[in-house]
Amino acid sequence: MLGVELVYAFLPQTERFVPFAAFFVALCLLLCIFEKTRAAALCILLGAAAGMASVLYTENRMEQLRVRYAGRPLVLTAEVETASDSYYPGIVDAVLHVEEVNGQTVSFRVECETLPDCEAGQRVQGRFTLAAPAAGSRVDRYTDGIALLAVPDEDKPDLEVLGESGSFRARTHRLQQKLSASLRRRMDGSTGGVLAAMTVGDRSHLSAALRSAYRSAGLSHVLVVSGMHVSILCGDILSSLIPYEWEQSYRSRKRRALFRSLLAFLLMGVTGFTPSVCRAAVAVWVSALGVWVYGAPDTLTSLAVAGIAMTAGNSYAACDIGFELSFAAVLGTVAGGACVRRAREWYCRRFWKKAKNPVKRPWYLKLPMRLWGLAESACIAACASAATFPVLVLRGLSISVWAVASSVAVLWLVQPMLLLGLGTAFAGLVPALAPVYGLLSRAAVLLTGLMDRWALWLAEKPGTGLYFDTAYAAIVCLVLIGLCWLAFRWKVRLRAAVPCILLTAAVTVGLGNALSRDVVHIDLVGSANAPAVVVTQNETAVVLFRGGASAQNAVENQLARRGVQNVELLVDLRTKPQMACTLEAARTVRAEQMAANTAQELRCTPARVEVLRTRGGSLARLTIGNRQFVALSGNVELAEPVSAQWLLASPAKPTAVRYGNVLALRRYDWLESGDALPASLSLRRGGGLKAE
Repeated sequence: MLGVELVYAFLPQTERFVPFAAFFVALCLLLCIFEKTRAAALCILLGAAAGMASVLYTENRMEQLRVRYAGRPLVLTAEVETASDSYYPGIVDAVLHVEEVNGQTVSFRVECETLPDCEAGQRVQGRFTLAAPAAGSRVDRYTDGIALLAVPDEDKPDLEVLGESGSFRARTHRLQQKLSASLRRRMDGSTGGVLAAMTVGDRSHLSAALRSAYRSAGLSHVLVVSGMHVSILCGDILSSLIPYEWEQSYRSRKRRALFRSLLAFLLMGVTGFTPSVCRAAVAVWVSALGVWVYGAPDTLTSLAVAGIAMTAGNSYAACDIGFELSFAAVLGTVAGGACVRRAREWYCRRFWKKAKNPVKRPWYLKLPMRLWGLAESACIAACASAATFPVLVLRGLSISVWAVASSVAVLWLVQPMLLLGLGTAFAGLVPALAPVYGLLSRAAVLLTGLMDRWALWLAEKPGTGLYFDTAYAAIVCLVLIGLCWLAFRWKVRLRAAVPCILLTAAVTVGLGNALSRDVVHIDLVGSANAPAVVVTQNETAVVLFRGGASAQNAVENQLARRGVQNVELLVDLRTKPQMACTLEAARTVRAEQMAANTAQELRCTPARVEVLRTRGGSLARLTIGNRQFVALSGNVELAEPVSAQWLLASPAKPTAVRYGNVLALRRYDWLESGDALPASLSLRRGGGLKAE
């Protein structure tokens, strides 16, 4: 079911989906002929039918919203779910949950990139024009449940703030902010930001340096409240509080399952209903349901039911990268546990078979058994990292060669940090618990500082980020999966299979990095109203910035995707910035500090950069090999137009540029109608070009 949802979202339905579906159904029907495969084939067909039904339901719902509301001005009453600073002063980028349209009760989400200043948790009312997302960004929007894009009406742009929302989401958001403030009250910015992110899900206080270091060290999953955190909170705490004899009672196990479900629901609300916590909470609820209906525990069944429940209302939720990484990590964790369990059983059989006196063992023979705990942690971390490898490379993300070592090294820190963070946050809300708060906060700072130093040290090591071309990564993943299947099918011993698979992976990874060496990638990221330009080559980058806080987050994410370790140049093209860009770079050029009608020229590894400041705006021209790229900000007027092969588009009309091709995040009003425009470009200096 989930596979059909993924295929339908990523394959163009009018061209490739129909022949793919016909081949898939024909293959399943062929397998139904044979008695051994008949049951599996029928089960797969039923799952595909369920997935197709979910897809058609989502498509029909999105189409109804588009036909009913798109293209005309409407009065919307909505709750602000998220809000971040934009390029323009007094404007934020926000996601709204619409409650009323022209006084009629509804329920759907929209995104507004030019909303007048407001805060998350408030109810607002205003006149907007709704539009369907562009074809190139439709999957990403639908994945987040965003059905339409909202633009304030030009005739009546005023927005009325109706006060604080009383919804459960708004109340939990305010609770999250109180807990975050309580947690960070006696901590510095770095430790408090990390602990608030991994405890209550508040990532707004994370510094750019630490966020980048954790990504490079393969520890970014620690900063996102996910299933690991839910299992620690809902499992280990209760196991330590409830006596063993109570746990054996079926009635007490039912009460414990109910309490786990309520605790997971509370954590889901405190962290703002993030998808990773919702998936883990659904899995906890499925496990609790199994206890109440006398069902045996089954991790894979609970995981499958959780996935189906998460995509029941929105089939595009299966395309969320967090969704895919969570499922892959759980599958890898289950596989790692199974490998360790089988290895332990083999070791025990071998030991008891060769032992001369099986009743009493010497101390030096007991030592290997005590090392199984460490071996289990290492094996689970390795299998989880291996399982997420295909998702990372197929989605165009860089991977860290230190990810497994990092997970094993700091795995023991996660549980005490989470428990100390929660204790500090709640103790800070009660003035009478000030001594307890001080003790817990000092212990939390000590452990968090230890993890921060580890991440910063590891981020400086070579090879922390490897990037793969998507097509090549798909071939590598298929080859590795095929080798694993053949080893399992032919019952090859692990001592022979594992080295061969690792050697193949090392050779293909090295070959892929050699083929992608010196390729220059140009990406537009962030908001369509003020897109930033990220130019990367190998592990260096040049950034042309013209956005707000959301654009800076998008730039940091893109640098992590490409495995960039050094930003050689940051050019801030804004002439009147509302907030400063805090991205760290070796050199920084700010248009606001340049005098009018002046220019600067700088040479960097990816490109030669020319920056021109005029009275009304700024212009940057990149020269890569024999190609020129131009980006504008504001109103640029020149005596003669600047020539370039490519325009890195923004809402500003490029009257001062003579261009041949366009990179854009969406089609602007001054662009002619036509096919969707690419937002990324990959090229070599001597030739060869690929637009995406």
